Parts: sequence; C-alpha cells; structure tokens
Amino acid sequence: MKAKTVYLILFCMLISLFAGACAAKNPEETESADVSEAPYTPSAETSSQESSETDEEISEETSEEIPAEKPDLPTVFCNIAMGKKYTVATDAYRADDFGDFEDTEGKTPRYKLTDGQIASNGNSVSIGGYSVNRISVVIDLESVCGLQKVDADIYGGQWGISTPDKIRMTVYTSPDDIKYTERGTISPSLGNASISDKGEWKYSLFELALDDIEARYIRVDITSPDHIWTSEIRVFGTPGEEVEISKISKIYIETIGGDRVHRSSYHGCRIVVYDPSGKSQFIDDPNGQIKIRGNSTSSGAKQPYNIKFETKQNVLGLGNAKKWYLLANMYDKTQLRNILAFTLAQEMGMAYVQNSTFAELYLNGEYRGIYQICESIGVGSTRVDLDTESNEFLLEFEPWPQYSNPEWIVTPRYNITLGFNDPESPTEEQRKYIEDFFAKAEKAIASYNFEEISKYLDIESFVDAFIVQEFFKQVDYATSSTRFYIKDGKLYEGPVWDFDLSSGNCSSSYYKSYNNVNTTGLSWQGDYCYGIWNARLFRCKEFETLVKERYKELQPLIINVYKDNEIGKNLIDSLLDEFRDDIDRNYAVWSTKAVYSELEKIPEDGTYDSEIAYLRDWLESRNAWMCERYGINADAP
Repeated sequence: MKAKTVYLILFCMLISLFAGACAAKNPEETESADVSEAPYTPSAETSSQESSETDEEISEETSEEIPAEKPDLPTVFCNIAMGKKYTVATDAYRADDFGDFEDTEGKTPRYKLTDGQIASNGNSVSIGGYSVNRISVVIDLESVCGLQKVDADIYGGQWGISTPDKIRMTVYTSPDDIKYTERGTISPSLGNASISDKGEWKYSLFELALDDIEARYIRVDITSPDHIWTSEIRVFGTPGEEVEISKISKIYIETIGGDRVHRSSYHGCRIVVYDPSGKSQFIDDPNGQIKIRGNSTSSGAKQPYNIKFETKQNVLGLGNAKKWYLLANMYDKTQLRNILAFTLAQEMGMAYVQNSTFAELYLNGEYRGIYQICESIGVGSTRVDLDTESNEFLLEFEPWPQYSNPEWIVTPRYNITLGFNDPESPTEEQRKYIEDFFAKAEKAIASYNFEEISKYLDIESFVDAFIVQEFFKQVDYATSSTRFYIKDGKLYEGPVWDFDLSSGNCSSSYYKSYNNVNTTGLSWQGDYCYGIWNARLFRCKEFETLVKERYKELQPLIINVYKDNEIGKNLIDSLLDEFRDDIDRNYAVWSTKAVYSELEKIPEDGTYDSEIAYLRDWLESRNAWMCERYGINADAP
C-alpha cells in the first residue's frame, strides 16, 4: 500500500475513542462618573481569550467550482495504533497518565495502549512494564495498512529503573497474526537510538522506519536486563480500504519547510480545504499564511489559528474572504458553546453574526482534532458592512489601552476604552468625529432619557446582544471579546463573540463571583453582563421593559437550544447528530478528563456525555432563573 493512494489518506482521522497559560485578569470597570448609580454590581472577572485582527475588504461571493472527481490531497500519516485492540505478554503492562517530562504539571494526558487502568500521577509502580524485563505487545490494526514507522518512548535512571541504554526494541509485522517477519531492532547500544537527559531522568525515543510495509498486525518486543518503563507505543501509517470514510470537511495545512507556527507573525503555508460531500468548492492555495491566534487559548496544547488565503475564498460555503479563524475550543469539552451562541444570535436576527462549521485539521501531516472554522470579525460586504472612510467604525472594548488593538479612544464621561478594529489607524478627522459622537451619546445615556438615548444607540442591537450574552452568562463580557460598531450615525452592539468559557464552564477558584462561591455556589444564578453602558441603560424603564418583553418573545428559541419544543429538535442534539463521531475522534487525541487551563471548569466525571448533560442542565437552569428574574412565565402563551 503506497502513501500516494489518495483514498486511503482520507482515513487518517479515524482514530478511535480510547485514547494554558491564563489570560491577564482584568481590573474592575473604572468610570469617572455615576458609578454609584448602577443598580447592579456584576462581576469584573474577565479573561479575554481572543485577540482582534480586522479583516481585509471582503467581496461578494463568487460561484463555486466543485471538482467532478476527488482531488489530490496532502499526504497525512496518523497514529493508527491508537485505540486498536492489542494483547500483551507480560505480568504487568500499563500506561501512565502524567505526561512528558516537559509537562511538569501533568496537564497533558497520554492516552495510549493500556489495559484500561490508569496509573496514579507519578506512581512508577503502576507504569508499563515495571518489575518485568520483557513485554511483547501485539496490535491488531483491523485492516491491512501501509506502515511508515513505529516508535516507543523509554525512560529510566531513577528509583532503580534501568537506563534506556540497556533496553532493546524489536519490531515484527504480520498479515495474519501467525507468521511474523522481523523488521529491525532499536537500542542505544546498537547506535541507532540516542539518550537524552530529562532532569534527573534518562529518556530515549526508539524509532524504526518501516518504509510503507503492508501489514495488519504489528508486534513490539521490549527487553531489559532488569525492568522496563515505556509509556507509549505508536504506529504511523495509512489505514486500509476497509475503514469507512469520515464525511466531515477537512483542512490540510503544510507550513513552508515544516516549520512551527508562530504567535508573533504569519508563516507561509499551503492550505487545502476539502469537503468529501462535494457540496463546497475544493480549495488548494500554495501561498497561504498561518499564525497562532487568541490570548489565553493561544497557550493551550491545541492551539487556535488565523489563516489567510492568497485571494478571497468561499470556505465551505461560509462566505468569500481571505482571512478565517480556526477555533480550537480547547477549554470547552463539549466543543459546542461557541456555535450554540452564534446560532441563537443568528436565529434571533442579529446582524453580522459569524457563520461557522466544524472541520478536521491536519497540520504538517498531523491530525490536530476538530476545529470550528469561522468567519473572522472584520469589515466587508459579507462581514460587518461598514464604510470606514465615512465615519463608520468597528470597535472593541479593552480593559486597558493596546490590550488587543494598537490604537484606541477613551470615552469622555464613563472612561470606557475602545480599541479600533477597523480602521486600525483613524485619521484626525475620524478621531474628532468619534470623540464628538461619544460625548453626545454618553450625555444622552447619563440623562436616562430613552428618546434621547435612541438617537445615538441602536436599542434593538443592545437588547439582543445583552440577552445572548446574559443567557449564556458570557464570562468574557466587557473584555476584548465585546464589540460595537458605529454605522449611519448610531452605535450598535455586536457581533457577539467568544463563548467557550461561558455557561458555567469556568473555574470556581479563578472566577469566584461568577460561580457564586461565597453564596449559593450555583453559577447559573446572578446578573452578569451589566458592565460598560448596560447598567445605566437598565435605569431607563423603557429599556428594561424591552429586554423583558424580548426575552419572553424569544422563549421558544432559547428553550430549543437545550430541549425539544414546538420548533423541533434542540440545537445541542442536532449538532451531536451531525458531528458526534467527529468530536469523539477529537477526544482520541485530546481529553475530556484533563484540565488544560486554570480558567476552565474541572470536568464532571471525565466523560463527554457528562459534559453535555452539565451544559444542557445549566442552560435550562439559567433560563428558569432569568425568567424568574424578569417576571416571565415561560409556559404562558
């Protein structure tokens, strides 16, 4: 089986189920006047995860060109042993759960071949092969595969565990689990493996190239004069033809020279977008660019990215543009919070909500999991439709100047810092216009005269943005995730953004008031999104009445997020019907058990189903609390 067999390459994502740095804590919102007037005291805890980058001008969609036949795709090899059945000939073989030596805090789980028992953190007695001098692992790959290499990581040098230089690994392959052919032996003593120091430990990666050998079974024998510590065995290759194709769209990115992706600047790459269903156009751009995006999420093990095409592309039918986001949703075990919030906002009729869908990402040949491919937040005919040369602006709330944007203004009455998304560098005339605008707008807000406020604020957008963010209890509200725009002489709120830590998915130790740590301990209770101008708007009875009436009107849509009703199947289950298998594959690489950041909630019991149940129950409880808060009988016609 050759790697050039394109059809087989598509199956690399079919690995089975077995297998950050924190953002700066933002200060309390500071204002120069009327702070005591606010009727509510929302939490000031914020974590802004997503940095802003304005998009280039975006043209109208072009007609799609979908190839009649499946195009050539980049070569991808995967760890095809992950999750496969295996047998072990030894008295004890287990895999550890506390990560690489670089992972000193044990936050990167290492789900590998295991007998189903996970070693206690740092407990060497429970680690694979301890107290035995030979292990023999036979892996059933379930179909004849093209094998590229086998590797195993070997440790030693502490607690009486032998050093890797005394260990040998021999690899055999077989088509039928009867007749095995020896393929080679790896050992530092043979000069084909090197040992490195990992603190006080010794480490070696035993790696044997197989050069596209075809086999279904692979046997790995590891021997030592005393005992063995090996915590991972991987087999890289392409699955066989018997494997069912995954229907999710795929994004392949190959950086120039295979170089790593950076935060500080874009790196040249080839970007291929492929929809196996044939509904969306095939894209192959050899002159693309990629960089790491976000703030706190950028330091996660599964990093989010910004990608740029050389020319505008209609990616998976989502719109025509150069720049796109690949959201990792690393801290949201359900993967659904962002897309649920965006979908609700769209169904409510909010303007310029990002279109998005899920796709599998392969970076330099490595499967990286499921990502949310999303329109970037920027100005354009299919994004936020503004004329930035005629005093129209896309703005972003900032906890302090230059947090996410190089230029900013501070509003005259309430000292609210707003970064310029677009234009990034306004002219003096534009600055004069926007300063005059906010002087008048904030004077109107301070008057609590609803008619006067309506001259400067688009009330409908403020009402709807508040409802979406308050219902999901957007933890990052009033950070760089909160945007506004000025259009036709009025201030609008939106597009809404960045919901992966919302809906009770944030740490109780980090976000204490959000989680009501010192009171009920129930995160779905409590007012939250009353910062920036909202608290003052609620002092206008007309605005409060509009929120209550609109929230009641939206009950069918809100309930349908988490529960079936007259609209039909709920959004959560609809998304799971379409993407659950793909999400499961994601968690063959990543983990529903691990806590990847101190910002995120500790998992319920480490299973995906429990995370979905928690989200569903949380949204239902939140809606019930808000209905009671606003005096709404959700069951009334």
